[in-house]
Amino acid sequence: MASQHILHNTQDFDKFLKERPAPEELVEKNILKEPKIAPALQQQAEDLKKSQLEDALNSKLEHRPPASELIDHNILHESNVAPELQKQAEELKRSQLENKLAEKLETRPRPAELVEQHILHASEVDPALRDADRSAGNSL
Repeated sequence: MASQHILHNTQDFDKFLKERPAPEELVEKNILKEPKIAPALQQQAEDLKKSQLEDALNSKLEHRPPASELIDHNILHESNVAPELQKQAEELKRSQLENKLAEKLETRPRPAELVEQHILHASEVDPALRDADRSAGNSL
């Protein structure tokens, strides 16, 4: 019985060893430290990397353009609305603009009306529009 238990544990251990990740994989996932660097220097190398990253980030923050420039280039939207509500405000603005455009398209004069009012000459109206107006009961 004890020998079966040991055999089972040995098989489990062998399976575990076969399936374990390669050291390179563990380095990529930041589980193991870089093996090329001496263990005594690994912490210093990590601190140096963090320091360089911090310096690069601070440099980029110092040179970033002001908000007014981003607004001028249409990267940021100028708004007096709370940040949590900006998306809804933009959607509302767009919806209102769509409704306004749809209303203007519905109320715009037909080509036949423009010809009657001497705004357009019949020859200036696209033949496809003339045909559409005729089928609707108007004539040019």
